[in-house]
Amino acid sequence: MRSETPNNERRGRGRPQTAERMERERRLRPVAGPVLLWALGVGCVISGSYYGWNFGLAATGYWGFLAALGFAAVLYAALSAAMAELVSAIPHTGGPYAFASLALGRTAGFVTGIGVVMEYVIGSAAVACAIGAYVNVLLPAVPLIISATVVYAVFIAIHLRGAGTSLKLEVVFTAIASGVLVIFYAVGIPNMTMANLNEVGGGAMFPNGFGGFWSALPLAAWFFLGIEGLPMAAEEAHNPTRDVPRALLLSFLTLLAMGVFTLTVATGLGGAHEVGQAAAPLPTAARAGLGEDSLMVGVLSIFGLSGLLASFNSVVFAYSRQVFALSRTGYLPRFLCRVNRRGSPTFALTIPAIVGLSLVGIGANTPGAGIPVLVSMSVVGAAVSYVMTMLAAIRLRRTRPDLVRPFKVPGGQATAFAGLMLAAFLLPATVQHFPIAVLLAALVFVGLLAYYVLYSRRRLLSRSIEEELEVLRESGEELTGL
Repeated sequence: MRSETPNNERRGRGRPQTAERMERERRLRPVAGPVLLWALGVGCVISGSYYGWNFGLAATGYWGFLAALGFAAVLYAALSAAMAELVSAIPHTGGPYAFASLALGRTAGFVTGIGVVMEYVIGSAAVACAIGAYVNVLLPAVPLIISATVVYAVFIAIHLRGAGTSLKLEVVFTAIASGVLVIFYAVGIPNMTMANLNEVGGGAMFPNGFGGFWSALPLAAWFFLGIEGLPMAAEEAHNPTRDVPRALLLSFLTLLAMGVFTLTVATGLGGAHEVGQAAAPLPTAARAGLGEDSLMVGVLSIFGLSGLLASFNSVVFAYSRQVFALSRTGYLPRFLCRVNRRGSPTFALTIPAIVGLSLVGIGANTPGAGIPVLVSMSVVGAAVSYVMTMLAAIRLRRTRPDLVRPFKVPGGQATAFAGLMLAAFLLPATVQHFPIAVLLAALVFVGLLAYYVLYSRRRLLSRSIEEELEVLRESGEELTGL
C-alpha cells in the first residue's frame, strides 16, 4: 500500500512531524462541553418527532407502531452503549468509521464511513424537505425548493464560522424544539381518547399482520436515527472520554421519552389516517384534536421549525466530520479535509450540501412518497454502519482487551450481539416497504466502492490518523508514515 505525503504536511527538508504539530494541523479544535454535546445528540434527532415517523402509523396503526418503537429503542440502547464504550477508548472525529477501521480493517472502515455519509447527506435532504413542508403550512406561496435552498445556504455559512458558533446555536434550537414538544404533550394529553388511538386498525395489535410491523421498523428508527453522530464530535469536546459517553446515553433517554409521547399524543388527538400521510404531522394532529383555530396549530408550525432546524444543523455537522475524517486518510479526495482559518472543513461542508440539495427534488416532486423514500435511504446507510459498529465493538473486546475503556457496555458482549442482530433487521425491513430506496442506496454504495477499489485504496496514508494517534498515545513516537 503506497503512502502519500501531501504538500501541506511537509515541513523543512522532509523531517517527520512531531505529535504536537500533527495535533495542531490535523485535528479539529476542542470547543464543546457536556451541554453542547447533549444538545448535539438530541438536536441531531429531534426532527424525528416532527415528521417522517408518522408514515409508520399508516402501515401498522398505533399499537403495532408502538411495538416497532420498542424494537427500535432496544436497538438504539445497545448501539448507544456500544458507541459510548468505543468513543471513550477511541475519541476521534471519524466516529463509526474510526471504530470499524481499527477493529476490522480499512475496507470495513470505508464501508462504515460511506454508510454514515449516506445517512447524513440523504438525511439532510429529508430534513430540508420537511422544513419546506412546515414553511408551506405558514406561507403556502413559498415553494419547498426555495425554503430548502435558503436553509442550506444559511447553515453552511454558519458552520463555516466554526464549530463553536454552530454548537451554541444548536443549544438554542434544541431547547426551543424540546420546549414546544413538552407544551404539545401538556395540551394534547387531556384531549386524547382511546378511540383515537384505535382509529387505524380498530385496536388490533398488528392490523396489517407482521408485514405492517416490518414496514414500520425503519420509520420507528427515525425517532433515534442520527444519534450516532455525537461520537464524531469527540475531537471537538473538551473531555471526550468522559463527556461524550455521558451525553450519548443521556441523549438516548431524552429521545426515547420524546418518541413515546409524540407517537401517543399525536395519535390520541384523532385524525390518525390524515396524520399518517401528512408531511407536517404535528400541526395536522393538533388541528384534528384541538380545532382548526387552535393556537397550538400555529405554535407547532412556527416553533416546530426549531426542531427541524436543530436536526439540520446537527446533520450538517455530522456529515462534514465524517467526510473530513475519510478524506484525511485518503479514502475520499484530499481537498475535502482542508479547513479554513476558523477550523471548519470547508469542502466537507459545501460539496455534500450540493448533493443534498439536488436530492431535495425527490421530496419536492413526489409528495407523500419522496420524504419516506429519502428517510428509508438514510436508514439503509445507517443500518450498514450500525452492523459494522457492533462488529467493531465485539472484535475490539477480543483483540484489544488492553484498550483503556473509561466506559464499558453494561452486559458486555451480550449487549453488542443483541444490537448486531437487531440492526441486521433494518435492511430487510426497508426492502419490504420501500424497495426503490434500497436500490438507490445500493447503487450509491457500488459506485463509491468502485472508486475505493480502483483509485483511493492505492493512495491511502500508510496509517490512518486514528491509528497514528493510538501509536502516539502509547509510545510518544514521532509520525513517520504521513
